Amino acid sequence: MKSKQYKKLSSQDKSRRTCQIRPMLRRCRWLATMLRKNSELDSTYKLGRRYEVSYKTIQRDIDLLRDFFLYPIVYDRSEYKWKLNGSLPEPML
Repeated sequence: MKSKQYKKLSSQDKSRRTCQIRPMLRRCRWLATMLRKNSELDSTYKLGRRYEVSYKTIQRDIDLLRDFFLYPIVYDRSEYKWKLNGSLPEPML
């Protein structure tokens, strides 16, 4: 039985992956800080324009905060804002 051969990542591939993850973590920390100060966020469109990324990127970051870091964030359609729906978890970022 043949074993699978895995390609070893070069240092250049590792640095590319790191460069992709760091901006995401910076945005998540930025969003978490805004939530701690104001307990609400603007719409993903406005946040994307402010941070110079697409609204879909901000949506993924909010999903990460909500699903992985367990932030109780809900979207208020009447005010077009993201709001906290409970207390914040312990700071991880």
